Amino acid sequence: MTLLIRRARNPLPISGNRPGLTGTARDGSSRLPGRVLSVMLLLLAVMAVQSSGAQEVVLQDPDGPEAAPPLAVSQETPEDLAPAISPPAVDPGETFVNANAAYEAGSSREAVALYLALLETGIETGELYFNLGNAYLRNGELGRSIAAYRRSQALLPRNEDVRANLAFARRSAKDAILPPTPTAVLSTLLFWHYGLSRSELATTVLVLNLLFWGVLALRLLRPGSEILRWLTFGLLLLVLATAASLAARYFFPSRTAVVIPQEIDAHNGPDAEAVVRFKLHAGTELAVRDQRQGWLRVALPDGQQGWIEESWAEVVER
Repeated sequence: MTLLIRRARNPLPISGNRPGLTGTARDGSSRLPGRVLSVMLLLLAVMAVQSSGAQEVVLQDPDGPEAAPPLAVSQETPEDLAPAISPPAVDPGETFVNANAAYEAGSSREAVALYLALLETGIETGELYFNLGNAYLRNGELGRSIAAYRRSQALLPRNEDVRANLAFARRSAKDAILPPTPTAVLSTLLFWHYGLSRSELATTVLVLNLLFWGVLALRLLRPGSEILRWLTFGLLLLVLATAASLAARYFFPSRTAVVIPQEIDAHNGPDAEAVVRFKLHAGTELAVRDQRQGWLRVALPDGQQGWIEESWAEVVER
């Protein structure tokens, strides 16, 4: 089997007296309960700032042949890449160069170890997970490669190279089980929830929040404007929709278990002595329904459920 290696595209950049908000307007319409709404939106803005303000490290794509490693180290200094790392910690730039060199030389096991060393320093980008997935796949670790590609896709949801390599790896899985995916209707109706990464969603909430408060200030100056009234209402709906999506991604993320060993048993209960319901193989992706004392309850697309040991799978959250 020939490994498909695609170079990642450029990464995303890191890159008289008037009544208050309570009361009744002159046109007779009821105003919003200002104090409660203000506190709620300010809290959402703080959440968005904290999420979008987290520094992201960009490891950029080099110009080179298709067989070369998909990424090359950024031109930024190691201090810029990981300011929280103090000597004598791992040099991120040097480690990434060494990992790419090992991958290019065919030493995929060494490349995996070096990419993992980068992740342990706190650097976490879609490009890094993409390279890690390539190294895992070349090393014959199908389950771990799919898990790495899924993490890369969560950070780079519209990247075609990540999508192509993930699809290639999935075709190597033995079980003909479709991975957990939202329905086409949900993907369309909630396009911002499924089409944006967590950081992009946080930035969207922050921008919409600022626009809402700006339009609301203009409306206080021009209370009779019908356009401003509807614009305020529309922005409020957008803020609430995106903020609810961001909160769901933080507090209720979808969890997918990717099987790592070549073959495992799914039991009727969280016990190795329980009845075996079905078998699973490396690379199979299943929705996680419950977790208990080192066991995961996973579900198949047809509704069947079983318990597998937590150590047998990598759980990817999105």
